[in-house]
Formats: sequence, C-alpha cells, structure tokens
Amino acid sequence: MRRSIQQYQSTNLSHIEQADPHTLISLIMQHILGNLAGAKGAIDRKEIENKNKMLGKVIGLIGELQDSLDMEKGGEISTNLYSLYAYMISQVTQANIKNDVSLLTEVISLISEIKSGWDGIPQDIRQQYNR
Repeated sequence: MRRSIQQYQSTNLSHIEQADPHTLISLIMQHILGNLAGAKGAIDRKEIENKNKMLGKVIGLIGELQDSLDMEKGGEISTNLYSLYAYMISQVTQANIKNDVSLLTEVISLISEIKSGWDGIPQDIRQQYNR
C-alpha cells in the first residue's frame, strides 16, 4: 500500500483501519466531493474562512490521490490521471481566488466521473491488487 494512503488512513480514517486501498481511494474521493459541495455553499453565503478551509482540504486530498498513483506500473493511465489531478488543483485554486462556483462544479463533475469508474471496478479485479 502506498505511503500516502497509509498516512491518510492513519490520520483521517482511524475508524476504518482495516479498509483496503481501493476503499480508501473511494473515501478520499467522497471527502473531496463533500468539501467541494461545502465550499460552493460557503461561497454562496460569503463565508470566506469556511471556503478557504474546505478548498485547502480538497487540494490536500487531490494531492493524496496524485501521491497514490503508481507511476511505474500505471503507465499512461497514471500519467493522465496525475495531469488531470494537477488540472483540478489549478481549477480549485482559481475558484478560491475568484470565488467562482462554476470551476468547483467542473471539478465535482470530474471527480464524480473518476469515482464512478473506480467504484465500478469488479471485486475480483480489486482483490488482485490488494495483495
């Protein structure tokens, strides 16, 4: 299991210590989506401190997704995901600066699509990589 996933598991999800890496990645994505939705609400309510806090978490969590990629074994898929995550971080940063919820909506859409694919991986395939 990648070090970043272990770190996330121990610091943020201590109540699910036995979770496999696949589940942890899915939970990270769920936390990203929750914080993005919260940040959109904070922008609408002009709660700058809350917005900054939530978007800071989003950037950190997307960084965890980047760090969890196996660039050697993942090949082109890992390279493309890394670039997509970097783009998302850039969009979140711009959304924070400009208080632009449309940029957050775009990132929500991207993360949702990735999460849907990730969650759709069949159990037997997941188990091959959890050994």
